[in-house]
Amino acid sequence: MNVSKAVARAIRAVGGDPSEPGWDWLALNGPHGDGFTWAQTKNEPPGYVGVEHLERIVAERHDADPSFRSRARDLVRMALVATDVGLLRRAVQVAAVIGAEAELHRIQALTEHEDEAVAADAKASAFYLKKRLKRTGQQHDA
Repeated sequence: MNVSKAVARAIRAVGGDPSEPGWDWLALNGPHGDGFTWAQTKNEPPGYVGVEHLERIVAERHDADPSFRSRARDLVRMALVATDVGLLRRAVQVAAVIGAEAELHRIQALTEHEDEAVAADAKASAFYLKKRLKRTGQQHDA
């Protein structure tokens, strides 16, 4: 894994092991991160929406490894208490696609976060996750 010392510290601070491969994906790779989009923007190609791309990536990884979604969700749960804003935002974004009721409650608390980007991601994630849980009929999957 090629995480920086700062990212490794952030992962350890939430109880994670930076050498675990899933952290590499959550903390460094994927369409999630600073440039993540919740809707179509003029800065992206026509029809591109980051959250939809993330859903496709998660589905592909799950098809290749049926334990992926569960393992990623375990990491997201840890990262949802991160003090590192970058790791926290990535966790909030990914939780919109793989989270359940337990993650929704934590994300809703983050809508009042002091960092505006975290709060904005939390609001969008909570909205998206509520819709996804309602659509799939998932409830209290903690």
